[in-house]
Amino acid sequence: MHHRLRREAGLTLIEMLIAVALMGIILLGIAPLFIASVKSNYSANEYTSLHNLARDRLEQLMNLPITDPQLLAGAYTVNDLPATLPDPVTGIPPSNVRNPLSRTYVVTKFVTAPPAVVGGAFALNAVAGTAPYNYKRIDVTVESLSAPGVPSMLGIGHRAAVVSGFLQNPDPACPTGICL
Repeated sequence: MHHRLRREAGLTLIEMLIAVALMGIILLGIAPLFIASVKSNYSANEYTSLHNLARDRLEQLMNLPITDPQLLAGAYTVNDLPATLPDPVTGIPPSNVRNPLSRTYVVTKFVTAPPAVVGGAFALNAVAGTAPYNYKRIDVTVESLSAPGVPSMLGIGHRAAVVSGFLQNPDPACPTGICL
C-alpha cells in the first residue's frame, strides 16, 4: 500500500507538458493586450507633454497686454523652443540631442457681428490691418518634427496639439492702444 501511494504522488511529464501548453496559450492571448496598453500609455504621455507645452505658451501670451508686439495679428512660425534637449546624462543643456518639438502660434483679430444680422446669435468675423476689433484669438501649436524621410523621434507617427484662447479688447474703437 505504501508503494502504491508513492506512485500517485506528484506530476507526470505529460501533465507538466499540458500545463505548460495551456499557460503558453493564455500568455499568447494576453500579450497583444499588454503591448497595446504600453503603446497607449506612451502615446497619452506624449500628447500630455505636447498639450502642456502649448498651454504654457498660451498662458504666457494671454497674460500680456493686448497691445503687446507679440500679440500683433499674424502667424509666428519661428520655433521658440530650444534647438537641443538637455544632456541625457547630466540633465544640463545644451547637448547634441536635437529637440523634436516645434512650437508656433497665430494671432487673429475678430469683430463681433451685430446680433440682428445673425438672428440674435453671437458671431465673430475676422478683420485685418488696423481695423477696430473686439477680440484676439491666439492659437498655439506644438508638434513633433522630423527631417524628410526620417520618422519622428517621438513614439509612433506625427503628434500635434493645438490650444486656443481669446483676449477681449478693452477699447474696441482704439485698435492700437494709443488712442485718447
